[in-house]
Amino acid sequence: THRDMGPRSTYIGPEAPTEDLIWQDPLPKADYAQITAADIASLKTQILNSGLTISELVSTAWASASTYRESDRRGGANGARIRLAPQKDWEVNSPAQLQKVLSVLEKIQTDFNAKSGAKQVSLADLIVLGGSAAVEKAAANAGVSVKVPFNAGRTDATQKQTDVASFALLEPMADGFRNYLKTRYKLTTEELLVDKAQLLTLTAPEMTVLLGGMRSLGANYDGSEKGMLDIEKDKLSNEFFVNLLSMDTKWEATSDTKEDFVGKDRKTDKQKWTATRADLVFGSHSELRAIAEVYASADAKERFVRDFVAAWYKVMNLDRFDLE
Repeated sequence: THRDMGPRSTYIGPEAPTEDLIWQDPLPKADYAQITAADIASLKTQILNSGLTISELVSTAWASASTYRESDRRGGANGARIRLAPQKDWEVNSPAQLQKVLSVLEKIQTDFNAKSGAKQVSLADLIVLGGSAAVEKAAANAGVSVKVPFNAGRTDATQKQTDVASFALLEPMADGFRNYLKTRYKLTTEELLVDKAQLLTLTAPEMTVLLGGMRSLGANYDGSEKGMLDIEKDKLSNEFFVNLLSMDTKWEATSDTKEDFVGKDRKTDKQKWTATRADLVFGSHSELRAIAEVYASADAKERFVRDFVAAWYKVMNLDRFDLE
């Protein structure tokens, strides 16, 4: 069967089917010239000066790209289907915030395309570029100069090219990277986090650094303080791991469900922070704690940023079969 092979562009051999099937999430071909390095730099500046926050840009890019599933090679940022039904209405994507971000990016796209001649930029590319620009800005705020690689060439799908019924199955049950849990399941929250990570082909270190980075970038789906742990705003730093592993804090469940926890000062018993199982697993699981301790080290600040950028770039390009 070719059900799990992804789009037709990934087929190999003379007997491969020739039709595009709707559940393969077909994409239009780009009939225009791609943006240049100078255009990319200019667009990054426009996005960062647009009034959108680092958190909003990061959250939107992650929401778009993290739908990818290696199991059937569906989802991903290419196509910008995050602006279409059903994805635009998913609770995990914070629809009101999403619409705000997309409206700003669409204006930047319209203005650029009206003046660029043969060159055009897709909204799919702008969404990823905005997230990457925000990551670079947050890293600079933390004192680390880094450039997130970017490959233009994504296109924008139409609603007609998106099968709402089958695409609805991509809605995440949970996304620990954004501290989202749709409802309680027999599977634990940390098991759902690992499942999400394996669908994104992430290794244990990649999963660890991405979650810590997403916390430092304020990317919780509902803007909550869970897992924030007094992290300094708009800085891509390793503070999440430093504070999580501190022996000055003791953690207690807030209810019998043991989903949410409060962190209290071990000496004064005063509440300091809140967190979820998706946060605390990096202190309780032996392998994940070992990785977290590496990133919590005083000399690991730059390594943390560079490892985050590498893992971020990987997720943003999981569905770019044209680059393989």
